[in-house]
Amino acid sequence: MISGLTKKTFLTLSLGVLLLLAVASAFEERNVGIALLAGYVLFSVNYIMLARIYGGLVQVSQTGLTSPSLKTWLLLSSGIKFLGLIAALYALIVLWKLPGLYIALGSLLSLFLLTGLLLASYMKSFGPSSQP
Repeated sequence: MISGLTKKTFLTLSLGVLLLLAVASAFEERNVGIALLAGYVLFSVNYIMLARIYGGLVQVSQTGLTSPSLKTWLLLSSGIKFLGLIAALYALIVLWKLPGLYIALGSLLSLFLLTGLLLASYMKSFGPSSQP
């Protein structure tokens, strides 16, 4: 089952990809559009992985469950996230020679969209509670 915030996150990220596809098609240089999309996707995947890792950590802190499989999953996913981010940036900038500035701009767009979503969700929690 996917929670409401997760559905909103995927919807927001999808709308961002559509927006970036429209923006990327306006650039004459193909590498610029690819760099924008790559930065956006890279930051979005990084965010989703962090959310899953921290979800596991919250589960451990709330339940005290410390199974070996959960510990292994947390260790492996943290390592993959960290090394994967470095490897992806290396591949994008050094191997494929995409402009780093546009990778950063794509990442910033993802950051702004996700931060806006989280702030809206947080502010909604201060609204009037409906108790019967």
